[in-house]
Amino acid sequence: MTDDSPQALLHQALQKHQAGDLAGAAPLYQKVLKANPQHPDALHLLGFLLHQAGKPAEGLKLVDAAIAIAPQQASFRGNRARILQRLGHQTEADTAFRMTLVLDPSDTGAFRELAEARRALGQVVAAAPLFRRLLSLSPADPVALLAEATNQIDLGRHDDARRLLRKCLLVSPALIEAANSYAFLGITALALAESRRWFRRTIAAQPRYASPYSGLAEVSYFEGDVNGCLAFSEQALALTPDDPQIRVRHAIRQLTAGRIHEGWQNFEWRLKRPDAIQRTGLPPRWKGEPLAGKRIVVCAEEGVGDEILYASLIPDLLAEGTSVVIECAPRLLSVFQRSFPDCLVHAYKRSGDRFRPMHDYDWLPQEPPVDYAIDGGSLPALLRPDLASYAHQKPYLTASAERMEQIQSKLAALPPGPRIGFAWRSKDMNPFRDIYYTRLKDWQPLLTEPDIQVISMQYGSGWEQEISDARRDFGARLHVLEGVDMTDDFEDIFALAASVDCVICPSSTLSWVGASLGKPVWQFEIVPSFLLMGTEGFPGFPSIKGFVKLASAPWKPVTDAITTEARRL
Repeated sequence: MTDDSPQALLHQALQKHQAGDLAGAAPLYQKVLKANPQHPDALHLLGFLLHQAGKPAEGLKLVDAAIAIAPQQASFRGNRARILQRLGHQTEADTAFRMTLVLDPSDTGAFRELAEARRALGQVVAAAPLFRRLLSLSPADPVALLAEATNQIDLGRHDDARRLLRKCLLVSPALIEAANSYAFLGITALALAESRRWFRRTIAAQPRYASPYSGLAEVSYFEGDVNGCLAFSEQALALTPDDPQIRVRHAIRQLTAGRIHEGWQNFEWRLKRPDAIQRTGLPPRWKGEPLAGKRIVVCAEEGVGDEILYASLIPDLLAEGTSVVIECAPRLLSVFQRSFPDCLVHAYKRSGDRFRPMHDYDWLPQEPPVDYAIDGGSLPALLRPDLASYAHQKPYLTASAERMEQIQSKLAALPPGPRIGFAWRSKDMNPFRDIYYTRLKDWQPLLTEPDIQVISMQYGSGWEQEISDARRDFGARLHVLEGVDMTDDFEDIFALAASVDCVICPSSTLSWVGASLGKPVWQFEIVPSFLLMGTEGFPGFPSIKGFVKLASAPWKPVTDAITTEARRL
C-alpha cells in the first residue's frame, strides 16, 4: 500500500479526523473520492465531518450516497440518524437508529441516543425498554447506568434510581452528574444531611458546576434557612446566569424572602424553559404600556390551578379601561364567562404534550383587533411589585347558583354539624410531591369526630380506594357526594367549595378555588413557602389560613391544630 493509495489516504484522514483536525482530514477524504467517487467509507466519513463542521445538510447527502452503496453498514445508519437529529428531523432519526439496531443489535451508542431522544420528547415509558436493553449490553457502563437512573427518575421510581446511581458511583466515583442526581434524590427522601455531603463532594470535584450549588440551596430551603438558601442560589446563578430552571428556582426563593419585585422578574425565566408553552399567532407582548382603549389577551398557563390564581389580576386590567380577552382551559370556560361577563373568554387550542405544549391563536378576534398579549403568570411582574399592591384584592370568581342549589340539597341530607370540604393531597402523587401531602390516617381525629361532617373534595385517581381503606381501618366518616365530579367538572368543584363552611386542603388547585370565592380555606403546607412572601399570611388572599410545619417535622401537630379549629365550628 503506497502512501498515496486510497486506503493510505483514508487512514491518514481518519487519524486527523479522530484527533479533531477537520480541516486536515477533509482534503484527504476528497482525494480518496477523486480517485474513487463511489468509495463508501470516504463518502460516509466526509459526510459526518461536514456535519461536525456545521454543514449537516451537505453531510447528509454524502452519508446517503454511502448507504446507497453499502446499505448493510450499521455505522452509516447511526451517523445518518445523528445528522437528522441535528437537522431537527427526529422521526426520521428514530427510523435510522432503529435500522442501525436491526443491522447491529449490540450498538450501545444507537440504543443510548434513541432512548435519550424518546425521553427528550417526554416518552419516558417508551424509552424504558431501550434503557433496559442498553444496560443489559453494558451492565458496568457508568453512562448507561446514569441514563437508566435518569429514566427511572422520570418514571417516579426513585428507589430504583437511587440503586442504579449507587452502582454507577461505585464504578465511576468521579461522575459528577451521578453524584449530583443522587444528592437531589436524597432531598425527596428528606435525607438532607446525606444530600448536603454529596452536593459538597460534587463541588469539590467540579467547583464550576452550578447544579450542586442549586441543590445546596434546596437543602437549606427545606431546613427553613431562607438566607442560606439565597446565598447558595446566588452562587449557582453566578456560574450559570442563563439557566432558566435555576433562575425560576431563585425566583421562588426570592419571593419566599419577601423580595417580591425581584422574584416576579426572575419568574419570567419560566418562559425560556424547554417545556414552556409555545404560542403562535399572538400580537406583541405587553410590557406595561398604557392600556386605556386597548385590547389585551391574557394567555393561559399550563395548569388550571395557576390559571385560577392569576385570574385574580384580571380586575386590575379591567380597571385600566382595557378590553380583556381571556384564554383558559376548557374546564374553566363557563366559570370564567360567568365571573368576567365583560370579557371575551375562549378555551385554548392546545396540541403537543406536557413536555412541549403548543397553543395556536387563530381564534383571536380581528374586529377590533387585539393589541397586546401577556401570559397570565407574567401579570404579577407588571402589577404586583410589592405587598401594598396586593391589598385591594377581592374575591373574583363566582359559582353557579343553580349548581349550588343542587349541591346544597345533598349537603342538607347529611347529619347535623358543620360541613367541611376536605382534600388530603393533590391530583398526582410522586416522590417529589409526596412530602407536601398527607395520608388519610394522619386525619383520624378529624375523620372520626361525630359532630363534624367532612365531605371529600379529593380529585385525581385512586382516592376512592384510599377512602375505602380508611373506613375499614379506623372507621373514617368521610362523605362522598354522589354525582359530584371533583376532577373534571369545575362547576361542581366551585359549587361545593362555595356551599361548605370551609375547605381543608394542601396548597393545590382547590385552595385557589376557595380563595377565589373568598371562602375560608385552611391550608396545610410546608414552610418556607413563597406564597407567604415573607409574611405570616397570604398576600391578597386573607381567607386562606395556613397551618404549617418544616419538611422534616411530622404532620400530627398540624392535623391536630386543624381538627381543634374544626371543632370550634
